[in-house]
This record gives sequence, structure tokens and C-alpha cells, in this order.
Amino acid sequence: MLKDKKEAKRLEEILKGYTSGRAPVSATFSFVKEFLNPQPDRYDLTYRYEHSLRVALWGKRIAEAEGWDSEPLVMACLLHDMGYPFCETMEEWNMHPAYGAEVARLFLVKIGYYEELTKNICKAIRIHDKWNDVPEDATPFELSVRDADDLDRFDIMRVCMSGRSDIGERSARELIEVCEKRQQTLMDWQDRICGTDTAKAFWEEKLQMRRQFYEALQKEMQGTLEIEELLKE
Repeated sequence: MLKDKKEAKRLEEILKGYTSGRAPVSATFSFVKEFLNPQPDRYDLTYRYEHSLRVALWGKRIAEAEGWDSEPLVMACLLHDMGYPFCETMEEWNMHPAYGAEVARLFLVKIGYYEELTKNICKAIRIHDKWNDVPEDATPFELSVRDADDLDRFDIMRVCMSGRSDIGERSARELIEVCEKRQQTLMDWQDRICGTDTAKAFWEEKLQMRRQFYEALQKEMQGTLEIEELLKE
């Protein structure tokens, strides 16, 4: 799957530096940073690297709240987006979970990680971009990478990032309409399937945070219209 990609040779060279015996989480972190190679002049790589760290933090929180060993989930979360460097066109972006699962498999085999957990991690990465169309046999662990990914994608920074296209230098009426549409979308997302009760509680917190953001913005824009009418009198 990866051998014909231009990043394949670099991946092969990087993997030569990894063997069994090193602490798995530490090795995974080192590998992710080395392969993504964040640079000050490459926002895309820096964002992908830091996003992976935040997803790992959510994975750690979920695992600890559920009473699981956090190691495999943190590793899976760190590795979940390692397929992006192999996406040579925008059309290939939807292939990043499959590419990422293969990168993870190669890495985990190289460090001699547990065979069964390696399979679980790779499956979790393959399905992490799903919404509610997840495989019926997906385990709570396998769904938790997806949950951790979406919890970061719905955080404060993403509210700002996603707003760049339709929030900004627009009229008050236009922004009120945007807020109304987004509030409806949030209602539609209320029933999202989560792998654990912990992730579901975190998810509801994120939705509430967004509701409050759009409610506040809508209120401010409504004030603009109200003062306009008042000044006309």
C-alpha cells in the first residue's frame, strides 16, 4: 500500500532506528515527532503533530476514567494521523486512515508490541474517521481513538478555525443566520455514537461549549439590530 509513495523510503529509514526494549509510549512519541517533523515554517505539519498530542491527551483521559491501561490507547491516538504524509492529493485525504493503520502496523511490529493490541490499534486507526457508520464489531477501545480525535476537533481552537469560512466580516443578519444553522447542526450531532460513557460525557460538554459560543455571538449580533432600530427613532 505504501511502497509506491514518495514518503515510503523516509519511513523505511526512520523505522531502522526503532527496536524492541524501549518504553512503548516514549518510542511512539519519538517516532510520531520524527516522521511528522514539525517545522516553524510548516503550519500543516506542526498542526498535525500538536493535534496528535491533544488526541493522545483525550485518549489518556478516557482510558483513566474507564479504568483501562492507558498505554495502548495513548499510542493509538499518537499514531492515528500518520497516514497524512502519504496523501499526495486532496482526493487521497480520505485514505489517510488506511495509510495510517499500515504505518502503525509497521512501527508496532518493529518495536515488538503485543500482537493482539497491534491489531486493535490498527483497526482503531482505520475507523477513526467514521461518524456513526462504525463497524458493529468495533470494541469500546477501537471506538475510543475516534472519540478522542473528535473531542479535539470540537475544541475551542476548532470553533475559531471552522469559523473562518462563514464568520468574520459579515453583517449581523448573516451571522445570526450562521448561528441558527450551526445550532441546528449541534442538535443533529447530539446522538453521536461514542465508545464509552466517558467519551459521551466529554462529547456533550463540547456540544454545550459550542452552543454557548453561538448563543453569545447571536445575542451580540441581535444587539446590533436592536440598537440600529432604536437609533432610527
